Amino acid sequence: MIDLNTLTNNGEVHNLSGHDRGVAARAAFGLDRLDREEGMVEIRVPDHVYAVSPSFVQGLLATSVQNLGRTREGFFTRYRLSASDLIKRQFERGISAILTNRDLSTL
Repeated sequence: MIDLNTLTNNGEVHNLSGHDRGVAARAAFGLDRLDREEGMVEIRVPDHVYAVSPSFVQGLLATSVQNLGRTREGFFTRYRLSASDLIKRQFERGISAILTNRDLSTL
């Protein structure tokens, strides 16, 4: 499980933003390894987080989307998002941005 609560300083942070922060979170959670392993991985976003920017999602997940077939369906065969509907929509916007970028290496 990937618990984004660890990025919120015990609930002090309510907004996860920035590509570089997403990339750093990707490394901290070992997503490159998780992309290669079997089984479902849950991404849990705590209720006190009310915003996740598309750039954060891109930094966190672009490589996973690429590794898992460059499709939304491929990504969601490995990852499940546990979050409010609002946060799920924000993740969807980030994933859509990943999928519309022709050169995923720039993300």
